[in-house]
Amino acid sequence: MIKFLGLLSKKKKVKAEVAAAIYVNLLNNVIEVGFVEIKDFINNNNNLEDNPNLTDLDVEWFRNIILLGNMQNLDTYFEEKDSATLRGFILDEMHKELPENEQHLAIERFLDYENYFNELLVENEYAISAMAYGIFEKYNINEFQGDLFKRKNKPNPIFYNELKNLLKHFMWNWEDYLEKNKLSF
Repeated sequence: MIKFLGLLSKKKKVKAEVAAAIYVNLLNNVIEVGFVEIKDFINNNNNLEDNPNLTDLDVEWFRNIILLGNMQNLDTYFEEKDSATLRGFILDEMHKELPENEQHLAIERFLDYENYFNELLVENEYAISAMAYGIFEKYNINEFQGDLFKRKNKPNPIFYNELKNLLKHFMWNWEDYLEKNKLSF
């Protein structure tokens, strides 16, 4: 009964602002390291006719798509008010190294990307599917497909499903995090 009331809870209390910093920093690390794998997967994919020749410079769009997909999951784990607060902290953390006048522009640009991502969510239902389709579109993968899929302007289903499976590794595991930590807003 005492544990039920939270009196003996072993969860570590973490301020939402600190959690946002951890979240952004760890996701950025995973993105930097993992983009090499994604880039190689796309460039050397047997389901594409030609090599898209993605380079390390192409990581920025990938970073946006991963962060957008992860931010979409906030509503699943938090009340609307807490989700909005955490989201604000995440946006601030993402752009904290920029001068203040550039921060506002970067946040506005990110919010424009979010509008695009929300349109993808309407068509694709799940964040992972929207992320994979966003990568397909933003890296112009259609140009490198065989004629059949190129005419349809749809990703090859094998390529698309493999990409979705890879993108699952870039999703923040809120269940594990919240099992060990309690966020204070």
